[in-house]
Amino acid sequence: MDMAWFRDLSITILCLVTTVVLIFVSLLTYRLYRKAKSALQLAESAAKKAYDTVTVIQEFIRPLLPVISLIQGICGGLGGISKMFNKGNNEGGNDNEQG
Repeated sequence: MDMAWFRDLSITILCLVTTVVLIFVSLLTYRLYRKAKSALQLAESAAKKAYDTVTVIQEFIRPLLPVISLIQGICGGLGGISKMFNKGNNEGGNDNEQG
């Protein structure tokens, strides 16, 4: 047994170990791919359900928008008018003054 035999043995062992490691890494990669694919499908399903929900809500709210904006405008106008009248009562004095 000379040095060439040990060299060939070490090369053979290195190739076998490398092959086993590559097979193990490829199996882990495949499992990760399958899990990521299922997670991606779940996320896609959730996004589609959320999109459908938003679409249904938009279809429900769209006819109500003019009424809601009218009510909001009336409330804003009444709030502005009440502020004008409240300012008129407090002129010349502080809110904290007694008497």
